[in-house]
Amino acid sequence: MVTIKEIAARANLSPAAVSRALRNDETLSIAPETRARIWAVATELGYVRHSTASTEKSSKSIAIVHKQQTFRNQIDSSYYFAVRSGIEDMCAKSKIRLSVVAMEDMLPGSLDCDGVIFVGNYTKQQYDMLLPQLKSRPVAIVGIVAHYRNRFDHVSYSNRDSTELALEYLFKNGHTKIGYLGIEEAPGTEMFGSRKAAFISIMQQRDTYNPEWVMESDHGADRVEQGYFMAKALASLPSLPTAVFCANDPTALGAINGFLECGLRVPDDISIVAHDGSYPTQHSIPPLTTVDVHPHQLGVEAVRLLMQRIEKQTSGIARQLLLYPALIERGSVRNISDLS
Repeated sequence: MVTIKEIAARANLSPAAVSRALRNDETLSIAPETRARIWAVATELGYVRHSTASTEKSSKSIAIVHKQQTFRNQIDSSYYFAVRSGIEDMCAKSKIRLSVVAMEDMLPGSLDCDGVIFVGNYTKQQYDMLLPQLKSRPVAIVGIVAHYRNRFDHVSYSNRDSTELALEYLFKNGHTKIGYLGIEEAPGTEMFGSRKAAFISIMQQRDTYNPEWVMESDHGADRVEQGYFMAKALASLPSLPTAVFCANDPTALGAINGFLECGLRVPDDISIVAHDGSYPTQHSIPPLTTVDVHPHQLGVEAVRLLMQRIEKQTSGIARQLLLYPALIERGSVRNISDLS
């Protein structure tokens, strides 16, 4: 069976956009010719859309629970859309009925499913608010922040591993003066491994940490826009780093334009390594080198773990699955080893 990911690769689009187009999602804002191209590629590859009647025959159902801001737009939330496309892809292949509900819209008794996947980072208070709705349903969590890990399966990655991978690549290319651009992390992240804390720790170990080069914007802000403004603020300093680590892909996309407006070209004048491995980074100018934390696969594995719970194929012991990140080397880092 052809997958959403295969169609996306052939059409040179994100899996999330392809999935929504094939479901005729009217909230997806794409050009009509792009939507037509998706269907043309899908037909060529032999994609068969499951009809509503066919889907209703499924004996199992899953609900994605998320916060309203999680899926705000395709670029700013590209990581979460990639996770969602992995969930949708796995559900389609396994003939599992899937629903999507924002926690802010949930009413008592509104969950009608066999299992739940939490996508995103929630405070303990938000978990406590949602627990009565879950009753005895199995739960899988996709996110860094995961309370009640003794009860629920958890699919994620290590921020320490991903940050270390980014910085080691920059060190290998001769960079020691490295800045950090990020969005204020979700409450509770420090308990489960903060990306910013990992950056500071690694740079301090190298004795190259400069707090003036660490910039953060408010949590929930437009990440592309804030990346643009933080890059301009960094470029205004009297002393500049030779490279920056951007804590997510959208921030890096904005930073490219911010630096360019200040006369700094990427990678000639300043290098960038991003984080997430989401779709838009391959089409930026230059294409961004990024740490891929496999968001699509995180969604796939969440469904796999949850279905094992639903079908009672595993013990009652809560499980944690961490995917190891991979560096995608593109064109945003300059090797300056010969210049030092």
